[in-house]
Amino acid sequence: MSSLNKVLLIGNVGNKEVRDLQNGNKLVQISLATSTRYKKPDGNWDDKTEWHRCIFVIPALAERAVSINKGDKIYVEGSISTNAWVTKEGEKREMKEISCTTFTTFAKAVSKDEPSSPELAKAQDNIDDLF
Repeated sequence: MSSLNKVLLIGNVGNKEVRDLQNGNKLVQISLATSTRYKKPDGNWDDKTEWHRCIFVIPALAERAVSINKGDKIYVEGSISTNAWVTKEGEKREMKEISCTTFTTFAKAVSKDEPSSPELAKAQDNIDDLF
């Protein structure tokens, strides 16, 4: 039987780190927050946020990912990988990462103070309806 390792996420970007590799390529790492809304037993609604470590190493993708900014809403596709190491103290550590193969940045929300065109407002409404 075949297997599948595929992750699809839409969330908001937290921190971003860009590293120049020895071969001249870039590695971009971001934290991505996704939230799930649920109803608590008392009837009130709450959000649960998960943080995901997303890595962009494919050269053309990493070059594009440099333009990602904190607060951006993005869609990423990739696969889960495990990064394992041993600390100086001899402790074994593991971290799950999303090795990204594609991403899309959604249009930024328009401030109520900023003028906007009807087309831009309609596009923003369509994006907001997705979430």
